Amino acid sequence: MTTMSDTKPHIIQIVGYKNTGKTTLTAALIGHFSSMGLKVAAIKHDGHDHFEMDQEGTDSYRFGEAGASAVVVISEKRTAIMERQSTKLEDMLIHLSGYDWIVVEGFKDASYPKFVMVREEKDLTLVDQLEGVVGIISWLPSEQFIERSRDTWYSVHETKDIAKALLAMVESECRQKGEV
Repeated sequence: MTTMSDTKPHIIQIVGYKNTGKTTLTAALIGHFSSMGLKVAAIKHDGHDHFEMDQEGTDSYRFGEAGASAVVVISEKRTAIMERQSTKLEDMLIHLSGYDWIVVEGFKDASYPKFVMVREEKDLTLVDQLEGVVGIISWLPSEQFIERSRDTWYSVHETKDIAKALLAMVESECRQKGEV
């Protein structure tokens, strides 16, 4: 069984099929952790390569169009890095090692602890295909899934409880290792 990391950053993945609420849950968890004063990073996988962060007409866009392989924009409060290459998830996690939590949306095949989003009963097939599932976030009434009692279920509407459960998992593991 995959366990939550007892050293920072703690990593949780939010995975599921399209339109199951991954982004909504990811944003909610970030909000809960941030409101507690924790430093949170988010990583999103774009399987279709549709995103575009720098917009036409900006200096950063012009630099990229001119052929820069990487464009970095730094202001007093933000840093943005756009590279024209893929980055391995593990490399980005190392880059973000100074954070308390990293919430990863997507990357189903990665082996970090993960919640699986289930909007319809057919989405349950994903649960059995994945490694490291620590819970199921469902749009469906829990009574429908008594036979799957080995899985921990949460309602998609209970984001505060999901955040508390993640914090409790980490705390429990630290206690088991005598670190709390």
